[in-house]
Amino acid sequence: MAYSEAEVAQSRQMEGIARVVEKRETRGLILIAAALLAMITLTAVAPWTGKPLAVAGLTPMADATDVDLGAAIMVTFTEDVDPATIGPNSLQLSEMGIPVKASVSYDTWTNSAVLTTKMPLKSGARYTATLAAGPRDKAGNTLETSQSWSFTTRRDFEHGFGGPVLIIHSSDLPFSKYLSEILRAEGIGSFESADISSVTAKLLDRFDLILIGEVPLDDAQATLFSRWVEAGGDLIAMRPDKKLASLLGLQDKGESLTEGYLLIDTVSAPGRGITGQTIQYHGSADLYTLNEGTTEIARLYSNVSNATPNPAISIRNVGDAGGQAAAFTYDLARSVIYTRQGNPAWAGDERDGNSVIRPNDLFFGAKEGDEQPDWNDFNRIAIPVADEQQRLLVNLMNFMLEGKAPLPRLWYFPKGHKAVLVMASDDHGTRSGTEDSFERLKAVEPEGCSLADWECFRATSWIYTSSGLSAEEARTYASEGFDIGVHVNTGCSNSPPMDFARMFSHDLYAFRMRYPDLPAQTGSRTHCLAWSDWASTPKAEARYGVRIDLSYYYWPGPWIKGRPGFKTGSGLPMRYADVDGSMINVYQVASHLVNESGMSFPSAIDTQLDRALGPEGYFGAFGTHYDFSDGFDLQLTAAAVARGVPLVSAQQLLDWTEGRNNSHFAHIELSQEALTFDAFTDRRTGTMLRGMIPAEISGKDILTISRDGLPVNFEKTIIKGIAYAMFPVETGVYRVSFPTDDQRVELTE
Repeated sequence: MAYSEAEVAQSRQMEGIARVVEKRETRGLILIAAALLAMITLTAVAPWTGKPLAVAGLTPMADATDVDLGAAIMVTFTEDVDPATIGPNSLQLSEMGIPVKASVSYDTWTNSAVLTTKMPLKSGARYTATLAAGPRDKAGNTLETSQSWSFTTRRDFEHGFGGPVLIIHSSDLPFSKYLSEILRAEGIGSFESADISSVTAKLLDRFDLILIGEVPLDDAQATLFSRWVEAGGDLIAMRPDKKLASLLGLQDKGESLTEGYLLIDTVSAPGRGITGQTIQYHGSADLYTLNEGTTEIARLYSNVSNATPNPAISIRNVGDAGGQAAAFTYDLARSVIYTRQGNPAWAGDERDGNSVIRPNDLFFGAKEGDEQPDWNDFNRIAIPVADEQQRLLVNLMNFMLEGKAPLPRLWYFPKGHKAVLVMASDDHGTRSGTEDSFERLKAVEPEGCSLADWECFRATSWIYTSSGLSAEEARTYASEGFDIGVHVNTGCSNSPPMDFARMFSHDLYAFRMRYPDLPAQTGSRTHCLAWSDWASTPKAEARYGVRIDLSYYYWPGPWIKGRPGFKTGSGLPMRYADVDGSMINVYQVASHLVNESGMSFPSAIDTQLDRALGPEGYFGAFGTHYDFSDGFDLQLTAAAVARGVPLVSAQQLLDWTEGRNNSHFAHIELSQEALTFDAFTDRRTGTMLRGMIPAEISGKDILTISRDGLPVNFEKTIIKGIAYAMFPVETGVYRVSFPTDDQRVELTE
């Protein structure tokens, strides 16, 4: 990562020539750069040069699903097209036969007709794009036939699949919608979501438990929630409106504590099993004292060691019908986003003394002339503090649902694995680094392994178009399940968002020309980790179909001081958020294990994995970085093999995460004899999905689990202080039986 000036200069020459042209420096440089760019472009399109004009690629791809609402809609041609032959009717878009208002332009850098809609696309809609015949290349060849293809846009992020939980948010305050991403990450899809403006008593009566994001309430709404809880409902409020203080059993002090800590009571449920050290929250917590009858789950600390008399999390029994009201005095959703993505006030601020603005600048406190604490406390860096707080929320939800139907959950990773290594290399134009590394993985993988079941060893390599890997070799490796994409390169420079988006699309185009038979790229880690603001990179990635990003990189060595851990406070793939809290359809996976981080290897790898597999339960999909300058990939492989940890590509993790997020439980019902529910699984999870239900339901131990009348094996295990029964999940109807009161007496006798 500490590139020399010569390396940076070479990078700019080889991969950043287009940027020289754009900056329009001197006439001489423009001519030289244009000539070099022309040579590169001619080489890139060589497979098609001289052939009749045809379509080289479609964006989004035909029949693509989960397409971003701001996706680029493009047709790329095999030859440079005369822009005069691209007009308003050349490329059109429709939904259910109704034309969509849009403009059409021609991008000479990528030989593409680009359609730009006047309004964002609708969620969950199927669109059809039509390319008309008529475009003509510079040689006079005309595209003789029209072409149509369809794609489907993504669902709204905040919506679950229905169930006993309701998330209440505000469309004006998108942070409140991120609670849905927290539940998905924790394996809970059995929820619905509603805007606060649409909430009625009739709506609330359909649910057992309600999560309220940080949203303002009027008096009528506060009264509505109070009556619902008094009638037996369970409510958890994030940084609640002060009008709920009485319901929550809190006395408002009229003050707040910003950027503090909390200490969880781990002696009893729901905090049992969560970390017992003080951990940070980000944002502001309101200060309250507890009324009589209100229980403190966690306490606020002004710093790592100084306790306040104020609760961070509390719970209270309400009325005689079993209702409960719990409060997070800070906003968990905002805190999770800020912990994972850094300090938004430092966006675009170069803080670590290196001229390239990177994600670590969003966390680096010791800026010369602006000395501040690091954003995430390195004395707690071993703890996934964001994940632990999410898990506490889930513990609290099941604690409150005692006596009602519990929430079935999906385990984080395939087949119950607690740790995964995401093998990801940045091949900086090596002659055979990617090939050699792939072959090493194949040589040590289990004989007869199943790729679909994550038994084989696979990896991602992000490469330059100047890589020594041939198109034929790349095609072969892709057919074997390896993942190859372009290592997007800004020339190690800081770029405005629009310029970065243009560079991103151009690098994807050049890569597609060099490697036309590879699948569409879905993952990325930007060269030099250029990250000039808060979220322009994932927004550009979403536009061009890239869905998983590993640019949050645990580095540099003098800063991290050899401490393995969680710079982002998380080991889970979760979506990025914009500065207002709006979700972006790209998953953040931190690069936790980096060969140039200065940590002691392989012991740092061992430590990270053992904390996930051991009693701490710091589970995670751990992103890696190696660049063939050492044998780091061999060290990663050895540590994983010794512990039975899967070695997977970024594409495999993306497929799994999407499949898991689209699987869910429904129709959850509890009777005196059994818990029943339906399971719906996405094909991308194969046979690897595992479910979890509390091992004790209504004070009764589970006897059997069946699916569609057939017995299902299950294993009891303790996860973050709660005893669960873990079982394989396939689509079907499940029945979880436990003894009736009479049977319990017989068993006792």
